[in-house]
Amino acid sequence: MKVVVNQKYSSLKSFVENLPNIFSNEGELIYKERNILKCYSVDGYNIVVKQYKKPHIINRIAYTFFRPSKAKRSYEYALKLLELGIETPAPIAYIEEFKCGLLTHGYLFSIYEKDFSIIRDLMDGIQIDDDLLNALALYIANLHQNGVLHLDISPGNMLYKKDAKNVHFTAIDINRMQFPKVISTEMRYKNFNRLSDNPEVLTKIAKFYAAATNLDEQETIEKIKKYSAKFFSTRK
Repeated sequence: MKVVVNQKYSSLKSFVENLPNIFSNEGELIYKERNILKCYSVDGYNIVVKQYKKPHIINRIAYTFFRPSKAKRSYEYALKLLELGIETPAPIAYIEEFKCGLLTHGYLFSIYEKDFSIIRDLMDGIQIDDDLLNALALYIANLHQNGVLHLDISPGNMLYKKDAKNVHFTAIDINRMQFPKVISTEMRYKNFNRLSDNPEVLTKIAKFYAAATNLDEQETIEKIKKYSAKFFSTRK
């Protein structure tokens, strides 16, 4: 078993190392489908632990010998985002478990952002909030301007909270990220493809994004809608 603990949270090392022994029976279940998320309260910290589904044999080999596991990527990408000044849940640790020399499970430990909400109703057009759409567009623009492509920008992976003065966004499920030297305009447009299939919502967010990045407004609207339509047509 490989255990990596963020030095900032070294006091949690014993909890992290013991987690695989208690994960099945302890913790508050938050989500259970492909992956499992549970919440724990330890030493004053609210911690969310994500257990990644056991990969099939080809990926077990790949994640062991050729590419970083999802847990490792998520942990390291979170550190990178925070270094860039981009909000994402603080990474505490990750674990990789092995059997017969191959990866079986990965665990990611992060600070649990309880006060944040998902944007699904906003993306479906049920919740009307132009200030929130503008803040989301600015968050995505900031990702792009810092050389970050989150390849799964979807309603469940962009969380927000409001305080008295500002709206804060944070990205989760970040194991699918790229950090290209150059992000072309076309790559920017395509990066919105999973966000919404609501034309009115897409039009608004495209306008806000164009204003934030000095792109042509009409082209931005057309291209973002085009890539969204192409993606959602494959899901019907």
